[in-house]
Amino acid sequence: MRIDVDSTDAGLTLIELIVGLLVSTLVLIAIATTLANAFIAQDDVTTTTQATSRGQLMSSAVERAMRNARAYKVDGTDGNDLYVWTTLGGSQTCQAFRLIAGTARIASGPGPINAPSTWPIWQTGIAQRSIAGSPVLFFTETSDGVTYTFDIKTKAAPVRFDGAAIVRFTSAGGTNPCWS
Repeated sequence: MRIDVDSTDAGLTLIELIVGLLVSTLVLIAIATTLANAFIAQDDVTTTTQATSRGQLMSSAVERAMRNARAYKVDGTDGNDLYVWTTLGGSQTCQAFRLIAGTARIASGPGPINAPSTWPIWQTGIAQRSIAGSPVLFFTETSDGVTYTFDIKTKAAPVRFDGAAIVRFTSAGGTNPCWS
């Protein structure tokens, strides 16, 4: 048996091989770019979600303390310290929050709150917001509580938090054990 081989069916030419490799390379680059972008987007979503959770935790802690406040004061040059004497009792009788660029600190106890530099770091990535180049205070006293404003940095855009914490009780009564 004899098989005739046509000279055009002898295999791939060099040009066909180069074109095939080039097309394959472009397809692989497109797939790799898509995957890389998906991983970057997922990382951005993850860090934003984590920052949102941390900010909500901070906001709810401040609001809970203020809802149960007997007395409170905002202190610090940037309104960065909030001291609260609460009706919660025990280790939550006295609560204090400090927001500074980079960190949030928290302290609590049944008695006087010590120096802010000794408070444990609670959250990181805290940023002070500015409007038209002027910094916005972290905490601002109002007639019935405080407002708070802070950002938490992420790999993407910062997550912004604003809120108002209103006091339910109108009179302190008794001697404030939390600060002098």
